[in-house]
This record gives sequence, structure tokens and C-alpha cells, in this order.
Amino acid sequence: MKVYRECQENRPVDTLGSNVTGSLATLTAALLNMILINAIAAVLTVLTMVALNLGGVGSLAHCLGFFAASCVLGIMAGLVAQLFVSATAARGMSFGLLGALFGLHILWNVSGRQNLLAYLNPLEWPLLMRPFAGEHFVVFLIPLVLSMALVTLSMWLMTRRDVGAGLVPQRTGRAFAKPGLRNLNALAWRTQKGVFLAWFCFYAIFSFALGRASYLMVSAVSSAEALTGLIERLGGIEQAFLSLMLYVFGILISIYVMMSADILRQEEVAKGETLLSMPVRRERLVLSHMIYIFGGSAAIMLISGFCVGLGAAIGTGNSGMLSRLFYEMAGMITAIWTIGGIALLLFGALPRWMTGISYGLLTLYVLMEIFWEQQQIPEIFYAFSPFSWITPLKATQPTAAPLVLCIVTIILTITGIALFRRRDAAL
Repeated sequence: MKVYRECQENRPVDTLGSNVTGSLATLTAALLNMILINAIAAVLTVLTMVALNLGGVGSLAHCLGFFAASCVLGIMAGLVAQLFVSATAARGMSFGLLGALFGLHILWNVSGRQNLLAYLNPLEWPLLMRPFAGEHFVVFLIPLVLSMALVTLSMWLMTRRDVGAGLVPQRTGRAFAKPGLRNLNALAWRTQKGVFLAWFCFYAIFSFALGRASYLMVSAVSSAEALTGLIERLGGIEQAFLSLMLYVFGILISIYVMMSADILRQEEVAKGETLLSMPVRRERLVLSHMIYIFGGSAAIMLISGFCVGLGAAIGTGNSGMLSRLFYEMAGMITAIWTIGGIALLLFGALPRWMTGISYGLLTLYVLMEIFWEQQQIPEIFYAFSPFSWITPLKATQPTAAPLVLCIVTIILTITGIALFRRRDAAL
């Protein structure tokens, strides 16, 4: 959907429209491509699970649930893309919608209560299919009907807007820039503030709600014998649950880091030649966006840790959880910075492939986490993931871990800036 909206934004769709193609061709191609990729992933996963003797019927139900959820989320992104002119705005709204669905998913699981709305949440379908527990394949009819309705609505909305425009009218810009928009830092703030403020506010609100409701997890987790050692090591049921959630938050905030680095790349493509034709050094252009890649991610993590701790302190009456969770989240910042360093290295070395490789590496790190938890990969291989240095699932972590991650981040960042200085702009 990102590529689809950027095609509309950068006008190659005008060339396509001059050929024998319909007005719905680009949206149809994007949706079919998304469904095909999800189908290939689902088939490969089913074959892998069957090869591991996990059972054919249960494996099919498991993968159907994730396939349905992925396809419907992609179709929803296509619907959101009809509303906005900017690909960045459409992507931000899509991530916001996904965050809201994820928040409802967690709250329903924490409270142990579900209602009919749960059947409309794509993140619930893999559970409602009940794989390996008396499969409910009838649930698959819900995403099937919902997909048809959303696709029809998306195509109807596309016929109601101009090519390259959105249904939400774009705000008219100023004839003259504000007095404060006189340097690269102000320009970076203008382009980065929407994504940063959206993530900052969302994590502040959601983290407080999660911390406030943490006491509800006591009865659900206290009976889990497999978590006994982890619970004792982390200082109790509430703290164990919140430590794991902070770790998940850190992984998710890595997405913000890559989105912020992607904005830098978009600025280089759109305005790089104009900016660099003036007395502006290339490293100054990168440094103006590094404030949000590193400083912005740190601010989001700190507000998340503070709000989780504040909510937990209010919910449990233990004021010590505020400082404990805040410092615990602060200790994870260097691992997230390493992701930013990798993104900047790719920005300098392989700018066209930066986004794809960055998200691919993040997916690889998450898979390494899963396989390490299942003891499928050795510890030395897992150590190549930045998240292995901050995971609460390990009994101990090296005291020099933050320093090592900082050094790695500095090396990656300096190398990326040096490579950017040596390559052509907007390559």
C-alpha cells in the first residue's frame, strides 16, 4: 500500500492511465500483490508445520487465521490510502489503526472478556479459529465477507477522487514560510513532527492504561508454572508482566526509528538537490533528522516507561514501580538506537533498498527471538540481534551491554554519513 500511494503521489500513474488500463488498475494490482505474498507465506508456513509433525488440520487453521488477518489489514490500508494525498499520512493512519486494534486485543485478553466486536478485530481471528483445539473454520467467513465489503468500498471511494488526490482535502500551505523555518532543524521538525507526536501521544496513553490494568494479570499468570522462575527473577507477577510488555514496546518502537529514517530518505529524494545546491553540508542534513531518529525514539521510550510505571503505581499502590519501570525502559534505548544506526548505514550505502532491508532485518531479529525462546538457535547466533542484549528472559545481562551497543551505533552512523557524502544525492 505504501508503494501504491507513492505511485499516486509521484505521478507515474499518469503514464499508466494513458495506456489501455482502467482507473482501478493500480489499486487492484496492489491488492492482488499483497494477497499473493500473504498466500505464499501461508502455504510455506503450513508445509513447514506439517513437516514438523504438528498436524495438518491444526496447521491449516493456524495459518488461515494469520492469512485472513494479514489480508484484511492490507485491504484496510488500501482503504485508508484513498483518504490522504501523502503516503506518509496514509502510512501513519494505518499504523495508528493497527495500534488501536492491538490495544483492544490486549485489553480483551487481560480482562478475559470478549464481545461481538472481537469477531471484527483481525488480530483476534488466529485465536478464534482455535487451531489444534477443535478448529472453527466457520470463522473464516467473517474475513471473507469483510474483505469483499472493504474492497468494494475502497474501489468506490477511488472513483470519487481525482488521481493523485485524496478524499480528505489537503490543507492549503502558506504563501510565505514562518520566520522560524530558516534552517534545517526547523525543516526536519516540520517533516518529522507528525509521526513523532502520533507515536509519543499513543504510547503515553496506551502505556498508562496498560500499567493501570496490570493488576488484572495476577490471576491469569500466577498459575503458569513455566513462568515461575521469570516471575521470581523480575520481582513479582505485575513486574514480570510489565517488564515483558516494555520489551515488546521497545521492539515496536524500532518501527518508529525506521519510519523516521525513511522520512530522511524521502526528503533527500524530494528536496535533496535543492537543499544541497545551497551552502548546506550533507552531514548537517543527516544530523537534523538524527535528532528524531535517536532523540525522538528515546523520548517515546522514556514517556512509555514513565506512564507504565505511573499507571502501575496507581493500580497496585506500589510507588517503587514508577522508578523501576522507568529506568528499565531507559536501559533498552541503546538497542533501539542500534536499529537507527543500521538504517543510517543503509541510507548511505543502499538508499533505494534501505526500507526493505531495514524491515527485513527487524523481522529477522523477531524470528531469532522466537527461535531462541524455543531453543532452536544457539546463544552465540542470537547475540547478533540487538534485542538479545536487553531481553528480560535472560537471567543476567553483561553490564557493558549499553556501552557496546552505543559504540556499535556510533560506528554504524558515522559509516552511513561517510558513505552518504561519497554517493550521488537522491540516488
